[in-house]
Amino acid sequence: MRRTRSPHDGRSEQSFDKFGLLIRRFGPYATVQGALLLSDVTSGIAEDFVNAKGRSRRGHVADPAVATRLVRRSVLRTAFRTLRELGLSDQDPTRDIVPPTRSHEGVRPLTEDEAVLLRHHAAYATRPTRHAAAAALALADGHSGEIGHTVVADLDLPRSRVWMHGARKYDPRWCRLDAWSRHVLTERARHVLAQHPNKSTARLAVSCAPAPDPALQARSCVALRDLLRRIGLDGEPDVTPASVTTRAAVETFESTGRIEESARRLGLRSLDRAAAIVGYDWQNDPTYTDGGQARA
Repeated sequence: MRRTRSPHDGRSEQSFDKFGLLIRRFGPYATVQGALLLSDVTSGIAEDFVNAKGRSRRGHVADPAVATRLVRRSVLRTAFRTLRELGLSDQDPTRDIVPPTRSHEGVRPLTEDEAVLLRHHAAYATRPTRHAAAAALALADGHSGEIGHTVVADLDLPRSRVWMHGARKYDPRWCRLDAWSRHVLTERARHVLAQHPNKSTARLAVSCAPAPDPALQARSCVALRDLLRRIGLDGEPDVTPASVTTRAAVETFESTGRIEESARRLGLRSLDRAAAIVGYDWQNDPTYTDGGQARA
């Protein structure tokens, strides 16, 4: 059995360890609440676990951050979905849990842990799939309107990057590939070329058959939405294929503090729009306002 997650992706290993830790914590927590069987786990028990207070890095007891609540819910939802698929349970106690939203422009980026879950569920066992390719391109900041146009010739694997052709709202650009995405697209390119040897027309994430732009975008969205469903994020009004695309832009801003770098990754011409997507309120940046409200 072959999987596309790179063994050298240290962050992914840490995140998978975190998922295991959360599941191991949930067992005793549910038992203390009186749930001795899977069927005893109610939505109330699951919600209390998702919203349970914890200790901050300074040792203070506090409410969990939105990102913490989201990953707790995603881990529980994935666990119960797996149990249903195995015929061991027919319930989803997380179905009605709605953590506080932190969306921007109506869409929130995936958290780091959700992105790792997405990678895990995009992994393949027998052949590199279009789902994995779509996830790799989206996590490299490719928009749904660009992913369907990406062909093998657009890959620059020696430099770990892929060319995005741009769209009506987005500029053409090179997008960086992390180790996982590079591995996925390498395998996918090899698979596609075996059936369609023309690199300039061998599409990575959708069929090579001729199709208009709206159809290519729709097919890309279907693949990404299917993956979001697999990790339990279907039905979330602020989670869309764009949530996958904007993940790397958020990481870029968090690591560099430069909103223009995030704008470049997304191919955006507006810094204000990039700031809204990554959740950066530049008018009230404490670096310049000392934490107070900016004056009108």
